[in-house]
Amino acid sequence: MTVSSVPGFTTRQLWLVLGSLMLSVFLASMEISIISTALPTIVGEFQSFENFAWVGTAYIVTAAIGTPLLGKLSDLYGRNLVFKSTLGLFVFGSLLCGLSQSMGQLIAFRAIQGLGGGAIQALAFAILGDILPPRERGKYIGYFTLAFVGAALVGPLLGGFIIDNFTWPWIFFINVPLGLVAGVVAHFALRLPFPRRKAKLDWTGAAMLSIAIGALMIALEEGQDGWTKPHVLVLFSIALITVAAFVVAEQRAEEPIIPLRLFANRAVLTATLLGMCAGTIAFGAGQFLPLYFQDSLFVSPTESGLRMLPQMIGVTMGTFGVGRLIARTGKCKPWPIFGTACAVGGLLVVSRISGDTSYATRVVPLRARGFGMASVFTSSSIVAQGAVECRDLGVVTSTIMFFRTLGGSIGLAVFGTILNSTIRSEIPARLGIDADRAGDLIRSPDEIQLLPANQRIAVVESVAIGVGRIYLVCAGVMAFGFIVALLLPERPLRERAGISDAMEQQGAGGASPATTAP
Repeated sequence: MTVSSVPGFTTRQLWLVLGSLMLSVFLASMEISIISTALPTIVGEFQSFENFAWVGTAYIVTAAIGTPLLGKLSDLYGRNLVFKSTLGLFVFGSLLCGLSQSMGQLIAFRAIQGLGGGAIQALAFAILGDILPPRERGKYIGYFTLAFVGAALVGPLLGGFIIDNFTWPWIFFINVPLGLVAGVVAHFALRLPFPRRKAKLDWTGAAMLSIAIGALMIALEEGQDGWTKPHVLVLFSIALITVAAFVVAEQRAEEPIIPLRLFANRAVLTATLLGMCAGTIAFGAGQFLPLYFQDSLFVSPTESGLRMLPQMIGVTMGTFGVGRLIARTGKCKPWPIFGTACAVGGLLVVSRISGDTSYATRVVPLRARGFGMASVFTSSSIVAQGAVECRDLGVVTSTIMFFRTLGGSIGLAVFGTILNSTIRSEIPARLGIDADRAGDLIRSPDEIQLLPANQRIAVVESVAIGVGRIYLVCAGVMAFGFIVALLLPERPLRERAGISDAMEQQGAGGASPATTAP
């Protein structure tokens, strides 16, 4: 099968669709990282430093909530309709963010933006599953993974350029014209036959899941300053209770948001666990190595980003190389096994960093880490989509994405705690000062360089030790992923795309315009 033989699509039409989807994924993913370089300016303008963390948290919380909900809606009401609505919500939220007149408004509008942005990636991968069979999908899934990972690297650089040359609202306004272009292309080029299913939406499950995710994400954010604080414990309790209520609701629902029967499928269960492990490494630990480069090696933010390029090269090799090997051989299982092994080796080497480690010794380990993550991302998506029927394609894709995000959120909180506790123990031990004063020494890289020699060395070594411990834990997470990969069932990949099944269903049932998504 070639790209020109997809049922109902010309070559030009298909590449227009793929371009629209990749642009949408890039914009939604970049919103997580582009804000980092703009926050100091925004906080200064609104004079609201105590609330700055919520600008990022609001997006992540609603993104996590929206992913499984909108994925399920796409199975019920059509991928095309829900994707365009989601993209429209993201663009509208971006416009409101740029027009914000206070920190409270910005946080509220970021929540709207996140609700749309969170589901874009899941829906894009689900549409990819609709139009390409699993065996051929690996050739093209690399572009989407590259767009997603590339956004994390491009975001801070683009944000810095906008702040230096324009005003901070343009960080959000830039999404409006590009998002509209993606939406218009999807409207005219994306035609997916859809047999509409009559079903009652699981509102109870949706409410329980939203409360559970919201409480958990907020608890993880607040807990970094102390996991035993009363309000943090209350939030964790609410999350635990509502998760239990969600499980009960899903067992009774006619059309559950996340069908629990999916996890009885060993391919889906192992792919979900693999995705969660890789998400923990990619999203949870991704920001700490640049911190080490800046605070311990004193390189500029731009150079810090450039030093992550070996990892990007590894990601590129993993996404395109593994995808094409899957398409050629029809086998998925070897690649997450090999990928997790590479990632463990790379992470273990990186964990040995110190305040004067040579960067040259980290190039190959970073490449191995990137290759391992990409191998898991690519293969787990293909395995999960290939293990379910077309009617569950949206919900299984959104479930995989949801658990990736959840892994990253948990990892971010845990790794932040590891770094903070290391700093609060290592610096006092080296300088003989109180633990509360240790945090005061963690300033901008320029200010750290101006500290007295003994304080500067203490900060440099403490940050290096903390980041090293984070990557040691990451190696343990990926070692668990290696065990999970060994349990992954090897099944032949289908040669047919989901769109072929949908067209046959319409042909057999006498499709009408009401059953075809525009």
